Amino acid sequence: MGHLKEIDKGYFSHLFGAWKMAAFFVLGAIRCIIHGVVPDVDTTCAQDTAKRVNMNITVTDSAP
Repeated sequence: MGHLKEIDKGYFSHLFGAWKMAAFFVLGAIRCIIHGVVPDVDTTCAQDTAKRVNMNITVTDSAP
């Protein structure tokens, strides 16, 4: 599991972090679908999702 060594995380820490990110994307997608159907509702759904994901990504020097 070279990826875990590269990012210096354990298996479960990585697993829960990945699930957290997946939840951000799923909830963001649901919000965007609703916004697509009713444009005046939740007009910042895409921006909010992008900001939340960006705040939770840690870039490491070893990342490609």
